This record gives sequence, structure tokens and C-alpha cells, in this order.
Amino acid sequence: MKKFIRFIPAFFLLFSGLAFSQPTSITSFKKNYQESCIQEQLKRHAGVKGLTSEQFAAHCACTSTQLSNSLNTSEIETLNNNQTRPSWFKQKESAAAKSCLMQEPKIQVRFLDFRLNQVQG
Repeated sequence: MKKFIRFIPAFFLLFSGLAFSQPTSITSFKKNYQESCIQEQLKRHAGVKGLTSEQFAAHCACTSTQLSNSLNTSEIETLNNNQTRPSWFKQKESAAAKSCLMQEPKIQVRFLDFRLNQVQG
């Protein structure tokens, strides 16, 4: 019985580490996707002066996180092992990117209500 009790802390340490760590394939996917996303954004915005990779880093990090949350393990493995993206990937990528777009504050326009007051004299 004492031997069993000594293994309990090790058992909990093992499984608590598994609960908080991501599989290597997901970590690899997120890192690779984020790097390629930044490069793609820089290409798309090449005509805009002064843009740097840091300006796209947050958006691309968000997109890679959203994607990794929406993909299953076999899909991530497929993406990690292939150079070309499967046809199903574009839709998931688009949805993830849209969810990460920063919303601009809405401009409120107030119209003044001009009314002519009749002065009776």
C-alpha cells in the first residue's frame, strides 16, 4: 500500500503536465503558420510604406490560434506534412482570419435638429 501512495504524486504530476502542454504538432503548426502569415501580409501590403512584420504579428498569432482550435489532430498533421494546402483549408483559414480582425470604433454622427420657431408678434 505504501508503494502505491508514493506513486500518486508522480501520477498527478504526469497528467497535470499533459493537460497544460500542447502536442508538438500543434505548436509547430502555430509557429509555422504565424511566420508564413506575416510574410503573406507583407507581400499583400507591399505598396504601403512603413509597414513592418510587427504590425501583423498580433493578427497572425490570433489567426494561428483560432485555426489550431478549429482543426483536429489529423488535419494539423496533414498541414504539417504537405507543402500545398488542401482545398478545405481555405474556408477554415478565412473564418479564423475574420474572427481576428480588429473592429474599428464606429463613428457616430449626430444630426442637429434645426426647427424654425415661429415668433408670433
